This record gives sequence, structure tokens and C-alpha cells, in this order.
Amino acid sequence: MKSKIVVIDDEIKLLKVIKRALEIDGYEVYDFSNPFEGLDFIKTRESDLVISDIRMSGMTGLDILSNIRDLYPEKPVILMTAYSSVDTAITAVKLGASDYLLKPFELSDLKESVSKILDKKSENEAKSSNIPTIIGNSAEILKIQEIIDNISDTDSTILITGESGTGKELIAKCIHQKSPRASHAFVPVNCSAIPESLFESEMFGHKKGSFTGAIMDKKGLFKEAEGGTLFLDEIGDLPLATQAKLLRVLQDGTYRPVGASGQNKSNVRILCATNKNLAEEVKKGNFREDLLYRINVVEIELPPLRKRNGDIKLLAEYFISYYSKKHNRKIKSATPDFFELLSNYKWPGNIRQLENSIERAVIMRKSEILDSSDLRLPTSIEESSSLTIPDTGLPLAETIDKVEISIINQALKSTGGNYSKAASLLGITRQNLNYKLHKYNIRKEDQ
Repeated sequence: MKSKIVVIDDEIKLLKVIKRALEIDGYEVYDFSNPFEGLDFIKTRESDLVISDIRMSGMTGLDILSNIRDLYPEKPVILMTAYSSVDTAITAVKLGASDYLLKPFELSDLKESVSKILDKKSENEAKSSNIPTIIGNSAEILKIQEIIDNISDTDSTILITGESGTGKELIAKCIHQKSPRASHAFVPVNCSAIPESLFESEMFGHKKGSFTGAIMDKKGLFKEAEGGTLFLDEIGDLPLATQAKLLRVLQDGTYRPVGASGQNKSNVRILCATNKNLAEEVKKGNFREDLLYRINVVEIELPPLRKRNGDIKLLAEYFISYYSKKHNRKIKSATPDFFELLSNYKWPGNIRQLENSIERAVIMRKSEILDSSDLRLPTSIEESSSLTIPDTGLPLAETIDKVEISIINQALKSTGGNYSKAASLLGITRQNLNYKLHKYNIRKEDQ
């Protein structure tokens, strides 16, 4: 896609020369000799860069720059002037001008400035877009985001703990993308999937002929992550013998490929994750205490989804939007009872289970609004595995509706038909109860 550039200068001849030169280089250029018209265009249309003269009739380039900074703080602006002034240059810098060119200038100088600025803009946008999205505004998540901001620019070893499905790898990716190592590789490793006999070869590499089957040199995962981040997931599953080999690398920063005569220097940052309580594993003799101290410089503990209930709707809305686009569905939102059901569920599989449930609902739904009948949520893992579906079928929507109607009727009966008390008993709002009463055509006289 062509970069869009706005050029503003009341010197029409120069304006046309700049426009033509930039168009030859493949840019899409919009030129304005009237600064007011140029600013109106910038306010209402998309653009990647603004080039403006400073001295113009009715409005200066500094005025334009100031307006742009109020509206689009990150939009790059190049200012041009035939009048060299220290005060003007200082003002331009303070307002955030990306470059400052004195007339007359060579077109090659302008083109070089434009190219550098747009390349940097693209690089920043790419880096920003690669940072994983951490959804949530609960106190726990805000604290985790604060920790990430504090430790991302360091090389400290981080231990990320939490139940399966809470997003440990997402946090690791976020730390990597916010770090100075972001331009290098992020290499995730599932420690539980590496056979003990192949640990050294997989992690450190090997030389050709070092063992049967080593028909060529192999680059290990430490080398693959050189300059970047190595993410050791499920580190609590490592056997004690392999823990000792990993500890050696963490202690002195060197490792020896299998069959090699010399040591390799390691330049990677180590991030670890586990769903186990490593302190308890140390007591049981399953995990080395000295390794735990090495990897646990800073611990980030992720709460289970059931303890961050206020984030469930935000996460659900994000997944609805994401999977609607991915699967070509035109789903706009969901009904209150849909979100109510999500909020009341305990989510033993955490965010991963929520995401899978939303994706399924989006795929199966043909209309624009999701409702509770689109969700398939077992009461427990045991119930979901033991449930037998009869040959005649078990319609999910009807089953959920019947269960919900029965529970609402019980609440109304036990509260003598008091809607407010029934809503409180059910843990929902009075407004939501009214919605369900209307949906199922439930009346007081039916109790």
C-alpha cells in the first residue's frame, strides 16, 4: 500500500515540484496551497506524513504542527522554511517536528528525510502490532502489566506461574516484544515434550558423528534463540538430571554442543513458566532448589479466570470480534444472558477454554447476535466426560433453556414472587432477570 503524504505550501511552483518528485518515488501525494484546506484534509482523511512550509498567509506551519499534535500525537511532520531562525527551530523541535529543512534544499535531501521517517514509522508500527494484547482491567491484570513494563528492558530471568490456560506464553511474548531483544527470535520450548536422552542435543545442539544418527551438525534451541528470548514452558516437568544441565548454563552463560570440543557463549534471555508449585516440588525432591533460585528472579503469578470475573466480558468481546473476522461471520455482539452465563461459569480451563467456547459459538451462529443457547459449558470436567447423549439427540439450546427456566422458577417460588430478591438470589441484576422473564414468558401466577 502506498504511503499517503500531505504537502502544504503557498508557493505553488515548489508545491508542484515536490508533489511530482514524491509521486515518482511511489507515494500518494495530496497538495494544498491553502493551509486551512490542508489542515481540514488532515483532520478528516488518513495520511502517513505531513510536509509543510512554515511561513504562509493566514496560518503558519507551526500552527499546523500544533493542531496535528493535539489530534495525532504520533503523526510525523516535516517543516520547511526559507527563513532560518533559532527560535523557530527550537519551537518546531518542542512541538515534535520530525525534521526541519531550510530552503532552498535538494530534492534528494527531502526524499531521504521522507524515506527515513516513513521507514521508522513502519518499524514502530510493526513492533507495536507484534506486542500481544493483554485483555483486562482487573487489579490483578493491571499489576501484571506494571511488572511487565518494569522488567521488560532488563535481562533478568522471569518465572511465570499459573494454572493451565491462564496465558503464560502470552505474557512471555509480551515481555519479549517490549524488550530490546524484540528484533531477534522468541523461541518457545515445551520442556515436558523433550525426551531426557535428547535434552542436550535439542537444547545445545550437536556435531556430526557425535552419536548414532547424528548425520549432520544440529543447531540447538539456545543457538536458535541467540540474541533473543528462550521461553521454557512447563519447566517443572524437567527430570532432575536435565535440570542440572540447564542450571550450568544459567550459572556461567556457556554451553557445549554434544560432540563439540569448545564452549559456546550464550546470549539469550530465559523466561520460564509452570503450572506447578515449584516450592512444593523442591520439598518433594522433584525440583532443584538452586535452579528455582536461578529462574525465580522475578515471579509473575497469573490468576485463574474465576478470580478475575470482571475481565470475562472484555475477553469475550475481544474473542467475538477476532473470530467473527477470522471465520467470516457478521456477529456484532451478544445478549445479556450470554454474558451472564459466561460470568457465572467457573472456567476450569481458564482463558483457553473461554476462547474455544467463543470460537465455537461464533462458528455455529448464523445471526448477528449470540445468546446463551450458543454456549456449550459443562458443569464440570467430570460431568462433560460422563454425559451420555441418547440416540434421539440432546438439543443443547432446549436443555439450557429448561435448566434456566427451572432455576428461575425455584428462585421466584422461594422469594414469594419478589423479583428483586429473586434476582439477588440468582446473582444477577433485576434488569437481567426481567429480560429472562420476558424471554421465557414466565409470570408470577405460574409459580
